[in-house]
Amino acid sequence: MKFLKECFISLLELLDTLTLRPFAENSSPQLVFHQPQYDVLPKGRGPKFSPPGKAEDREEEIQCDYPAMRGWTNCSTPENRGCWLRNPDGREYSLTTNYEEYYPEGKVRKYHLRVDNMTINADGVENRFGKVFNDTYPGPWIQACWGDILEITVENNLPYNGTTIHWHGLRQLESMEMDGVNGVTQCPIAPGHNFTYRFRARQYGTSWYHSHYSLQYGDGLVGPLTIHGPSSAKYDLPKNPILISDWNHRSAFQDYQGELTGDIPKMTSILLNGLGSYAGGAKGGLKYKTVFEHGKRYLLRIINTSVDTTFIFAIDRHNITVMSSDFVPIHIYSTDHIVVGIGQRYHVVVDATPLDKYHQKPDQNLRGQYWIRTIPATGCAKFELGGIPDERQGIIYYGNDTGKFPTTARKDISLACRDEPWDKLRPILPWTVEKPEKFDESKELFEVGTQDPEPNHGRPLPNDTFSRWSIGNQPLWLNFSDPTILNLDKKAWKDEYVVVEEKYPENGWIYLIITSSGEYLNPNKHPISAAHPIHLHGHDFALLQQSNETWKGVSDKSFHPQYDNPPRRDVVLLPGGGFIVIAFKADNPGAWLLHCHIAWHASSGLALQILERQKAAAQAMTPARLAQSEQLCSDWNHWYSNSSNYYNATLGKEHFQDDSGI
Repeated sequence: MKFLKECFISLLELLDTLTLRPFAENSSPQLVFHQPQYDVLPKGRGPKFSPPGKAEDREEEIQCDYPAMRGWTNCSTPENRGCWLRNPDGREYSLTTNYEEYYPEGKVRKYHLRVDNMTINADGVENRFGKVFNDTYPGPWIQACWGDILEITVENNLPYNGTTIHWHGLRQLESMEMDGVNGVTQCPIAPGHNFTYRFRARQYGTSWYHSHYSLQYGDGLVGPLTIHGPSSAKYDLPKNPILISDWNHRSAFQDYQGELTGDIPKMTSILLNGLGSYAGGAKGGLKYKTVFEHGKRYLLRIINTSVDTTFIFAIDRHNITVMSSDFVPIHIYSTDHIVVGIGQRYHVVVDATPLDKYHQKPDQNLRGQYWIRTIPATGCAKFELGGIPDERQGIIYYGNDTGKFPTTARKDISLACRDEPWDKLRPILPWTVEKPEKFDESKELFEVGTQDPEPNHGRPLPNDTFSRWSIGNQPLWLNFSDPTILNLDKKAWKDEYVVVEEKYPENGWIYLIITSSGEYLNPNKHPISAAHPIHLHGHDFALLQQSNETWKGVSDKSFHPQYDNPPRRDVVLLPGGGFIVIAFKADNPGAWLLHCHIAWHASSGLALQILERQKAAAQAMTPARLAQSEQLCSDWNHWYSNSSNYYNATLGKEHFQDDSGI
């Protein structure tokens, strides 16, 4: 048995040398592509090590494990976090490795998530309509190392709801059926059933997982997700992920009715890692707190998991170094605050050398305490009458937690709703986007606005006349029981599926122009100049242009996309009254959702499906791959067919679904 195992590992090593071509910084083609010359193959197993830095909580620490990668060693140090694994022949997995194509061969990591109803007291007031993973809010921290396979079983114990879980920002390259979008890549997981998601962690960085079933994530179904890997900034110690969120004391399903009737939903509180304060009193007298040691450099992983709010993150009297946006490592830059849109993530490093109150020289107090601020951006937040909640949602203590509240003041910073500066987000792994011969506005222009239904074609009920958000020809409305993934042989689609067929060749470029300018080609849309965080599944996209100007067409001088290594990410803010231009390679066949990440807008229908290389996607989804999806749909349809399972059994099926489904 041991002999067979050694043979298997040797085979993996051989495949590694023949097929993997990661490259090291400033390496020559000869170094990149040569095969290692071994007189004798390395013995033993591959490297096993803790992720860089001492874990904040030892119980949360995992071990990166690459058993098949014999001869490789971990090369990350506090002064060089850009290196991850190194081979004696000079090859590296590092910041400059093309992670779109190459990854180290890790291990399988298994997790189990149990979805239940639970009362949540996040800010001193109970929300009786909470929904949680494993009896915690936020949900447990899912961790893996670059190249691992994640195997996550989701068990649905909700009595009246299906559920699906989306792994935000993970490309799901060659694993479309694991993207977790009901009505697109799967049927919902029926109450009393489970589903196992299995996918490769090809990217690295921090993100979050959340329900994509209607508005469930607004009720608490969110959790952090980190793929440990290289970093572009030096740091000594990491902190656990920091989730910023707005919060209500009601169910998001209740508040959504206001989105339809014109009584726009308003949020109640601000939470930092599930802790907040309402009416001036923090939960149990506590806020989010962490301790710094003077002179150390700390990695913070910042995630906006909100329903409706763009936040500005700042720490009084501290500068921060930004090193990644979403899952994309960038050339570092320094600032005193960052703007984090819904769904966006940033890795930043904080130098634990606070400044004096004039922000000019180091503070001589080595035992101080400083506010962490989460400030709602002007124009991208709606809170209940009485004003925005306290922005001081966290505390950094030096030396030890004294329990004292800081007396520090906020620096004068812009609170405008925006993204981080376009020119600051320069990816380390460069892309040069192919310039199209021309832009075809009839195919590539998408306008965001609200739209009235045709007579007797309203939603949720046919005779409803609610105006709903859209980005395509009409608002999205999905059928839970009939997901796109089971219909890849179709030649025509229901209008409400908002399917955009992109019949590009492999590795061709897909271009989208998205506007929120109030001047529409579609006469059925109503102009509402509002900002929208736009998220694309299945890809990072290149942000060719982001403009506050009114859209005037591709021939206007205001249209000037940039193709040489533009910013890349998976969520971008569409400015109110402006436009964005994005591009991505057609290298991931499948049906991929593009939607606004304001939960009310997504539920209203502000979404479309990019059907990328349909024929290739259909061929990839073999009967073996579809078997689990078909069983999932069978279980769902069996549950759904019995109206006594519904929360209100007397209303029947036509009242079961009250939003777009996402």
